[in-house]
Amino acid sequence: MMETFRNFGRSWVAKSLMILIALSFVLWGVSGYLFSGNSASSVVATVDGQKISDAAFQKRMKDALARYSHIFGATTAAKMAVDRGFGLEVLNGLIDNMLLGMEAGRLGLQVPDAALAKKIESIPAFQEKGAFSKSLYQKLLAANGMTPAQFEDMLRESLRLEQLQVVPQVIATASKGEATRIWAWSQEYRDVSTVDIRDSDFAAAAGPTAAEVADYYHAHMDQFRLPAQVQVQYVVLGPKDFVAKSGTPTSPAVSSSPVAAPHLAVAVNSSAENAFQAQVENFKDRLFSSTDGLNAVAKAYGLTVQESGVLTAGKVLAQGPFSDAKALDLAFSKAVLAGKNSTALTLANGDLLAVHLLHYTPGSVQPQSAVAGAITAKLTTEKAEQLAQKKAQALLTAARQAKDMNVLTDHGAYPLHAYRDVTRRNALGLDNAVLEAAFSAPSPVGGVPSMDMVKTSSGYRIFAVTRVTAPAAAAINPKVTAQIRASLEEQRGRLLSTAYLKDLREHAKVKINNAQLAQIAH
Repeated sequence: MMETFRNFGRSWVAKSLMILIALSFVLWGVSGYLFSGNSASSVVATVDGQKISDAAFQKRMKDALARYSHIFGATTAAKMAVDRGFGLEVLNGLIDNMLLGMEAGRLGLQVPDAALAKKIESIPAFQEKGAFSKSLYQKLLAANGMTPAQFEDMLRESLRLEQLQVVPQVIATASKGEATRIWAWSQEYRDVSTVDIRDSDFAAAAGPTAAEVADYYHAHMDQFRLPAQVQVQYVVLGPKDFVAKSGTPTSPAVSSSPVAAPHLAVAVNSSAENAFQAQVENFKDRLFSSTDGLNAVAKAYGLTVQESGVLTAGKVLAQGPFSDAKALDLAFSKAVLAGKNSTALTLANGDLLAVHLLHYTPGSVQPQSAVAGAITAKLTTEKAEQLAQKKAQALLTAARQAKDMNVLTDHGAYPLHAYRDVTRRNALGLDNAVLEAAFSAPSPVGGVPSMDMVKTSSGYRIFAVTRVTAPAAAAINPKVTAQIRASLEEQRGRLLSTAYLKDLREHAKVKINNAQLAQIAH
């Protein structure tokens, strides 16, 4: 989606049209979105008591899709429309615009006609040979489904709201010094040396005693509980089983697979449905009165008794009738475990399911001997990590006290790895955690390395920053400084504007009718 925007945005015509799109989403007649009715079901949202009707919201959605379709094509617009968040995004845009409009009104902000005219004449899309063209202005608006009056109202409101951005823009200014420091920060080189203290180095000394394994087992017995399992026979009855009986030549297809999905779809007419409904109570009665399991019931309705395979309590299957949690619960119900036929359960597709017990294995706790190996491995891993951390911290403390990174090797037991001229963009093999920590560490002072440690997937890594090389401020290109300043101001302005709008929203009474929104958006 974003690639479509990027590719489209490279042409001059596109940029002109994008101006119109942007303006059309600033405010398309906010007053038209207010709804004065009393029906809560017709309201998508309220903002400080002012209502946004579902009809107005739908119009906004259609406007959005029509404009994107006009510019990017129907296919791209259709992809946007199916996005689950598209409707909410459109609605939030409306709410934000209303909040800003209310705030601008509260502050008494106005846009004189002269300022509006000057703004329109300055838009490149409406100019020919550097001068404003009224005919081009009208033609381009018409091509985008707007009248001059609509566009001017929209632009006036946009300019009025822009006045709210003055304070964030002023606060967001960045100095040349800040830009220089950021550039120097990005161009910095560091020499980093590391040693690895691996958990595996301490595994031999970390093995738990038999008493520790036993204590863990008794304290965590719930972790070793095996769930109950059951195997059942089952039958499924639905309208499809009455198709042939109602005069339709198609007969129901029945699978003999132990975990098969419900019967394959066949043509089911109203007569079959009526015949099925007429037999629902009889089916339930036969289940209750049958003493030989499901055989009599299956014979009466021409069904095939199927087997479920092993079912585990709390674990629904990926397909078939037992992909329904209620069906799984039915298989473990008291009546079934007592050897009786189950009651008839209505599945999601309307069919009836009945089950009968074949075999039941109650839940149980595994004996300690069966899980001792797993417990030993877990305790060994945990203790080895603790020992590795303790060793790493001891070496780091000793090296800092000695002001010598060579102490980290523990007399050669842990090799020292050197990484020269590492930058933030070129880690030269350092993992991200160490790279970030190394560039966050202070620079060495008086030849004494700056040292610290980080957790890794295999243990702990102690690092020492031995050299920091930063470029001279004079080396920066003035154009680069200007670009960094502009980027800083843009980012700060955006953050401040977002925070300002968030504050407005937090202090307003905004209510979204999620049920109505979901109904309209889909």
